[in-house]
Amino acid sequence: MLQNASDFDFESASPFEICIVGAGAVGLTLAVSLARQGKRVALLEAGPAKPQASSQMLFEAATYSGHELRGLHVGRFRTLGGSTTFWGGQLVPFAPIVFQPRPWVSNAFWPISLNDVSPFYKDTFNILGMPQVIESDDDVWAALKVPAPVTTDAIKPFFTRWTPESNLAIHFNADITANPNLTVLLEAQVGALANDGEGKITGAQVRFRDGARKLLKARHFILANGTIEISRLLQLPDHDGQPAPWAGNQWIGHAFMDHVDCYAGQVRPYNRRRFSDLFDNAFINRVKYVPKLRLNEPVQIREQLLEISAHFVFNSSLAEHITNLKTLIKGLLKGRVDKSTTSNPLGLLSSLHFIVPMAMRYIRYRRMTNFTDGGILLRLTSEQSPIRDSRIRLTDEPDAFGIPKVDVDWRIDAANIDTFARFAQLMKEYLEEQELASVDIYSDLRNRDVNMLARADDSNHHMGGARMATSADQGVVDTNCKVFGTSNLYVAGAAVYPVSGFANPTFHAIAMGLRIGAYILAQE
Repeated sequence: MLQNASDFDFESASPFEICIVGAGAVGLTLAVSLARQGKRVALLEAGPAKPQASSQMLFEAATYSGHELRGLHVGRFRTLGGSTTFWGGQLVPFAPIVFQPRPWVSNAFWPISLNDVSPFYKDTFNILGMPQVIESDDDVWAALKVPAPVTTDAIKPFFTRWTPESNLAIHFNADITANPNLTVLLEAQVGALANDGEGKITGAQVRFRDGARKLLKARHFILANGTIEISRLLQLPDHDGQPAPWAGNQWIGHAFMDHVDCYAGQVRPYNRRRFSDLFDNAFINRVKYVPKLRLNEPVQIREQLLEISAHFVFNSSLAEHITNLKTLIKGLLKGRVDKSTTSNPLGLLSSLHFIVPMAMRYIRYRRMTNFTDGGILLRLTSEQSPIRDSRIRLTDEPDAFGIPKVDVDWRIDAANIDTFARFAQLMKEYLEEQELASVDIYSDLRNRDVNMLARADDSNHHMGGARMATSADQGVVDTNCKVFGTSNLYVAGAAVYPVSGFANPTFHAIAMGLRIGAYILAQE
C-alpha cells in the first residue's frame, strides 16, 4: 500500500512488526524482502513519490565547512527510491582486503569478515532481478570471446555489474502498490524516536509541515535514510525532548568518509581496436559489465597504499546525442520514453549515421562503442582514511520541520596524494608495458603536489558516522548493526562502514541490509 502520511490513521493502526526509515536503495530493498517473507512492514519516506524542487530544498539547505562536498546537494534525493532515481545501477562487491586489519589505513577495521556478508551478495543480485548475472570475471571474458587483460603484481582488471533497472521505485512497483504486508508512507519526515527508558525503541515520530506530530509504533526499527540523515537523527533528542539512550556515544556523526576522485592524465591507445575490445562496456543477458582496473593486493600491502581503482573517460563531441539515443532506446524497450531525449531531434538525426556500426558491434560482440574524438582521460577512485574529526554535525538553524540543519566537515588525509601518485605511475607502466596505451600523467599528481587535492572531488558516496565496532567506545553499532544501548534499533547503509575500500557502497550496503533482516527474523 502506498499513501501519503497525512492520510494514514496513526492512532488506530496496530504496531507494525518492522518500521524502516528511508525508502532509498537499502531501505526499499530490505522492506520488500521482509514483506515478501510475511512480515508486516512500514516504510517511511520523507519525500514525495517523484522528485520535487520543494522537497529537495530541505537537502540543499545542508552546508559543508571542510573540503568541498558536491554530493551533499547533487547526490541526495528526497523521494521514493532515493538516489536510485538518478543512479546508474553499478554494483561492486567489497574485496577481501577491505575486511583485513590495515593499520596504514586506520586503526578502525571491520569486526566481521567477508564471509559474513558474501551470502547476501547473491540474494542482492536476485532481488534486483539479476539471477542471470555472471559473477566470475573470467566467465565474462569467456562469454565475450576476448582474452582477459593480464593481471600483474600491481594491477588487476575487473568488471563492475549494473542493474537492468536502476530506479528501484520502478523495479519494486508491484510490491509497493500491491503487497499487503508493505505499507509505504510518503512525506513522512521522522524527527525523533520514542523509547521506554530501558533501551527499547517504541515508536518513530513523524513530523508534518503544519507542526503536527504522530507516532508510528513497531517491534523493530531500522534506519536506512542515508548516511547524513542517519547521523542527524541519532544526534537529536528523543520523542519527549530528552537525551536518547545513545546520546553519550562519542562516535555518532564522526569519521565521515567519501571516495576521493581525480583525473590523472591523458591516455592515447596504441591500437584503438584492441583497446576497445578490452575496455568498452559489455552487455550479456540484459546485464551491463564495465571493465576497470584496480591496485592489486600485493603492492597495496607491500607499499601500504589505500584501495584504489581506475577507469577511462571517453570524451566525444557526440556524447550528448549518443547518450540521448541510448536512453531513448532503453526507454522504448521498457515501454517508457524520457521526453528530454527527444528535445533536440536534429541532434539525434545527426548521430544516426553512427547507429549502424554501433548496432552491428552490439549485436555481434555484445559491446558498446565509445567515441573518442575528444580524447581519453584516466580517472581514479580512491578510498580515504577515516578521520575522526571528519564529521556530520547539527547547526543551530532549524528547517521547515523544526529539525536542526546539518553541516558536514569533510576532511581528506594527505595519504590520498601518495596513493593517487603511485597508482597513476603503476597504471602508466602497466598500459605501456602491455602495449595498450601511453599515459601522460598530470604534473601536479606526478610531483605529489598537495594542491592537487583542490581539484579532487567526491563520488556522492557518503559513508561513516555510525560505524560498526565491537564496543560503544569504538563505534555506534555492533556486528549485527544494532545501535549500542538499544535492543531493537538498527542502522542499515553505508553509515556503518568503519573503512570503505574503493567500491561503490550501494551493493554492499544492500547486502548488509538483507543481513540485518535475516538477523531479525532469526530472533523471532
